[in-house]
Amino acid sequence: MPTTLKELAARAKVHPSTVSRVVNQDPSLRIGPTTRARIEALLRETEYRPNGVARGLKLRQTLVLAVVIPDITNPFFGALFRGIEDGAAPRGYQVLLCNTDGSPDRQRAHLHSLIARRVDGVILASSFLKDQAVRWLRHQRIPYALVNRFSDEGLDPFVGSDDVIGARLATQHLISSGHVRIGHLAGQSTVSTGVLRRRGFQMAMVESRLRAEPELQAEAGFVEDGGMRATERLMALQEPPTAVFAVTDMVAVGAYGVARRLGLRVPEDLAIVGYNDIPLAGRLIPGLTTVHVPIHEFGSAAARLVLEQIDSGQVTPKRVVYAPQLVIRGSTASGAEVLNAVNVASRGIGE
Repeated sequence: MPTTLKELAARAKVHPSTVSRVVNQDPSLRIGPTTRARIEALLRETEYRPNGVARGLKLRQTLVLAVVIPDITNPFFGALFRGIEDGAAPRGYQVLLCNTDGSPDRQRAHLHSLIARRVDGVILASSFLKDQAVRWLRHQRIPYALVNRFSDEGLDPFVGSDDVIGARLATQHLISSGHVRIGHLAGQSTVSTGVLRRRGFQMAMVESRLRAEPELQAEAGFVEDGGMRATERLMALQEPPTAVFAVTDMVAVGAYGVARRLGLRVPEDLAIVGYNDIPLAGRLIPGLTTVHVPIHEFGSAAARLVLEQIDSGQVTPKRVVYAPQLVIRGSTASGAEVLNAVNVASRGIGE
């Protein structure tokens, strides 16, 4: 049978409430270092785990957060989920994962089910612009946060990056490398990341007095297959692009596949830039130039936002927006240029 608080307290020669407060890391607890060390040694020895159901009933909480994502196979969301777990675990919270496959109906069904099961908070990474499900969630008075994508800008707790700036960085890099005819493998217009990254691409082109040709902007969605289909459309044009900016790294992976099948060299015949800097980006050959965003930190920051709301009992539209950074690799530059970019970045970090 599992060791109980009373048994631990008897062995440590303290009151059970003292053991409980050590387990829960109560900052107001005042005990001597020898007593604390004795209790912590017993906790390790017995591998004591608090009764989550009993604790939840006492606190009127389930100690469960839920995460709703659009694509469980996408490495971006794996890293995001890890960040959420790392942010929630120290507070004793378990995390449930729900996958929507990008379906608004599945998203809505998941949210209704989760609220009915009385989870303590929800982190939603699968929202759409003007999303009715998010508006419903907003009125449930349950702690929640949107991550990577927003619905009605400024109205919800949100964690993400500045997608317009990130897309401008990517496009400006291609322009500075001498490209004039640049394609965009775009995200869906129903999702904030798709809209804002397209906007950043178009802004960079206009600022450089280049025309963002409509025929060079092909909707790819956010996955590899979509990237392949969109790249095929662009490369079939009478005058195809010499470079493409992909809305995500997985879309860029699709562009790599098409280039390889057509016998095109990357970057000599087709330069490619992605977005997110998932671990796969650095392992491609050549490595993928991409816009880096701190995916793990997205997750841990979203968990903190929700936990802050649980503690305060208030849901506020706090926003955490990270600045994106361009990571230059071989998909847009020669080996010497990549080395120079790494050296410049290293000097910046040192300063």
